[in-house]
Amino acid sequence: MFNTLKKSSLTLLIASTALIQFGCGSESDPDKVGNWYKKDVPSFGGIPRYGAVSFMINNKGYIGTGYTRESVPRVKDFWQYDADGKIWSQVAEFTGAARNDAVSFVAGGKAYVGTGYDGVTTVDNGYKKDFWQYDPTTNKWKAVADFAGVPRQYASAFSIGDKGYVGLGYNASGVYQDFYEYNPTTDTWTEVATFLGGKRRSATAFTIGGTGYIGFGINNSAATVRDLYQFVPGGASGKGTWTQKTVFNDDNGDFPQVRSNAFALVINEKGYIVGGTSNSDCWEYNPTSDTWIEKTSFEGGTRGYAAGFVINNVGYFGTGLASSTPVDDFWGFNPDAAVDDDDN
Repeated sequence: MFNTLKKSSLTLLIASTALIQFGCGSESDPDKVGNWYKKDVPSFGGIPRYGAVSFMINNKGYIGTGYTRESVPRVKDFWQYDADGKIWSQVAEFTGAARNDAVSFVAGGKAYVGTGYDGVTTVDNGYKKDFWQYDPTTNKWKAVADFAGVPRQYASAFSIGDKGYVGLGYNASGVYQDFYEYNPTTDTWTEVATFLGGKRRSATAFTIGGTGYIGFGINNSAATVRDLYQFVPGGASGKGTWTQKTVFNDDNGDFPQVRSNAFALVINEKGYIVGGTSNSDCWEYNPTSDTWIEKTSFEGGTRGYAAGFVINNVGYFGTGLASSTPVDDFWGFNPDAAVDDDDN
């Protein structure tokens, strides 16, 4: 997974609405569980940004790349968050071109970052397919094999075991539904089963156990959608299988509404879909029962293109685009705690 570092900016992932989608804060959610807090959580260490990548390795969170409001808007700085010390520290700068809307995943104790958009339209119209490995033990980046699909941004990524999976996305030629597996041992990409939900960009991805999940986003008709699909690797074909999960029907209960550019946090084997371009709500997904429960809305307002990670079963979420403004705030999230109005 979700999730992206700047003082403002896989997908280890993962960035998603309810009937109160424009509300936020504890006063809007008197009967819901889950506490968002800023107390003792410092703002992101870099400049405000959105469309960054994020991941967690060895109980340290990382955020980097993204888009800012600076004179040179795309950045390549990277920052590490130490939850014990409650401090951000800058680490080695991303070696590839500065970009936004890339993806990330973690495999074998190393992070992989690639695809995205760099704005250099003379080369592949600005869309990227290069991939880079970050080793936190040496604090160094190195190039690995390019992504096997065409260059793109707004792709989705997750990791399962020691492999990464990347697909979907968009470029000037259209929207995609192809998916690929990356093997770090052989530094090779292999195409796997095509995403069952059709062509999609700006979706939300996460991993629980040995399976990947993708849902929501924008389809090939430019419509924002809500659905969820599960990917299980391997199988008889060796290409894995996609299965549709929840069928959203508001006549049979409360479910998340459509959204794009949402983020996912995975805490204690449950997925938490947070925000989206026009959303602030937060929903818990239980893969065992294939059910959804609405949690306390994110208290920072509507938030798309955000970043985050989970450290010691605490979710951390921030940066992104808030009402068209890049931000650098960062929040902690305890999904099982009661709302505390005094910790913000």
